[in-house]
Amino acid sequence: MKSREWLGLWMTLGALVMLGSSVVFADERGMDHTAWDALLRRYVDAHGAVDYRAWHEEGRQALEVYLQRLAETDVSRLANDEALTFWINAYNACVVQGVLEHYPIHSVKDVPGFFEKITYRIGKNSLTLNEIESRGRTLGDWRVHFALVCASSSCPFLRREPYVAGRLDEQLTEQTRRFLADAQRGVRVEGRTLWLSKIFDWYKRDVIPAGELGWLGRLTPEKLLPRIEPYLDRDIAQAIRSKRLSISFLDYDWSLNEQHK
Repeated sequence: MKSREWLGLWMTLGALVMLGSSVVFADERGMDHTAWDALLRRYVDAHGAVDYRAWHEEGRQALEVYLQRLAETDVSRLANDEALTFWINAYNACVVQGVLEHYPIHSVKDVPGFFEKITYRIGKNSLTLNEIESRGRTLGDWRVHFALVCASSSCPFLRREPYVAGRLDEQLTEQTRRFLADAQRGVRVEGRTLWLSKIFDWYKRDVIPAGELGWLGRLTPEKLLPRIEPYLDRDIAQAIRSKRLSISFLDYDWSLNEQHK
């Protein structure tokens, strides 16, 4: 291992020791995410941008240690919220791992099969990112789409902490509110148009309860508002309620969510 990689590993382990004395990111059944917490705090800024260059140079070994722990976890023994935090953290960690394995890249779209072919050993199974995402989606909380981060500029921001069962609702609520408040990526009203992230187009059947979309599967402001209003700015919610709006979807920027120094 290169000397810089050893330095990064020791610095990360040192951070774990300090964190362990005060904050432990562990679920009730022992799935400890403290190592992931240390990595996120070291390489992710307050805007969710990632220092992939530094992570690639000095933090890859520490990430691999965490992923090995995820690989050995029996997810069937986890309660629902614990399982959901497991799949969210696993997805985000594997996305970072996928970027680091091919770094430097401009976009995850530059890597053939990034989401649907490359596999990771997670929860005692060999899974693609799409399959990991699916495991989280099946647990039924549509807000998961604002926690899963695909390393792209139009994605929700990557939190500087892991998801844990004891705070999951609070974390997902904050994630959803912050993303929807972002007029460039989340939601905005311009004239008679309600602009939405493409996430609402791709996953509308997760967001809207079964049967409410109708046989055409058409998303409308009237169907969407009751679902997202608790997470919207009051003025935006009022604009959606009071105007006859058509829906358009924002272009999705797949460029890497990388820190630019």
